[in-house]
Amino acid sequence: MTNTAQTFEGMIGNRATLRLLERSLATGEVAHAYLFFGPAGVGKRTAARRFGATLVAGGDGAAEDRARRGLHPDLSEVRPEGAFTTIGQVREILRLASGRPFEGARRVFILEADTLRTEAANALLKTLEEPEGETVFVLLAGSREGVMPTILSRARAVRFNPVPTVEIEGFLRGRGAAEPGLAAALGRGSVGLALRYAEDRELQELRETVFGAAFSVVKDFEGRHGAVEGIVGRAEALGAAREKEALAAVEEPDRRAKDGAKRAGRAARDGAVREAMDLLALTYRDAAAVSVGAEELAANVDRVEELQARVDEHPGADWAGAAQVLGEARAALAYNVSPEAILEVALSRIRRKVLEPFPGSSTSASRAGA
Repeated sequence: MTNTAQTFEGMIGNRATLRLLERSLATGEVAHAYLFFGPAGVGKRTAARRFGATLVAGGDGAAEDRARRGLHPDLSEVRPEGAFTTIGQVREILRLASGRPFEGARRVFILEADTLRTEAANALLKTLEEPEGETVFVLLAGSREGVMPTILSRARAVRFNPVPTVEIEGFLRGRGAAEPGLAAALGRGSVGLALRYAEDRELQELRETVFGAAFSVVKDFEGRHGAVEGIVGRAEALGAAREKEALAAVEEPDRRAKDGAKRAGRAARDGAVREAMDLLALTYRDAAAVSVGAEELAANVDRVEELQARVDEHPGADWAGAAQVLGEARAALAYNVSPEAILEVALSRIRRKVLEPFPGSSTSASRAGA
């Protein structure tokens, strides 16, 4: 057996999953294709990189260190070009996979399974089923449902779960975070997201904007429109900052680098819009928890008093229904509808959930008896 005890050292959460992977490495019983699936920020990509680094190194410590730093020719991580992994990218993967490793014990490819369109996925099928030599594929996805069944059936599925809040809090405290409990709660099981809430000022400002917007629903149209503009403006700022960072990382950016920076900026902006919607839903779920006396369940732990005040102002509000509206609104983003339009419609619907007494509430009952 190979000593693989340190492969995943320092990773947070998912110990059972990581022990399973360690066992495969130690015994050499490695599948030709894996699907690491689970929510964002729970360690899938980090685990894939470390798993792949150990595989290509074949017991060579120096080679494994290079692979972990992205400097080994036999460990390839393929990022989508825009929203999707293209057929051209897949053809290049197949070309490389058909040959022997450059220098390592194996060749490993890491790619995002839920970004494969039908043509690209079909091109990959035969190689996934019967890979050449010692090639291993590690596919990443947010869920099994987001992966084509033909791909899913050819890979060993490995689930990554949300990380317990207490573990994330301990990790952040060890890094010296100012409010580890708050950041861990806002991370909602994602180490990556919690770390951003602890350290990323722009994301913290997005949260402040969203929290204010959540209760703008009681205002007139102009007030709600202003709240929507504030959210989208924060998202645009996050995207612009990400594009600037990507350009700054290149000494003399050419057209390709500039295009890549623009894609990174758009992805950051779109991610911020999705996070804003999730934060809105989280705020309404917190209000629902506070309304039934379960303040300890609130993620916005620093805003419980304000949440209580809002709940007291609207005793008949359907806070859980308001959160559900945001879930439906978030799904609409997949259809290329503008975020402004989605948010304005959602806040208008939520206004009714807040201002009109929820059937079965004490306010509704008192009006019925009047």
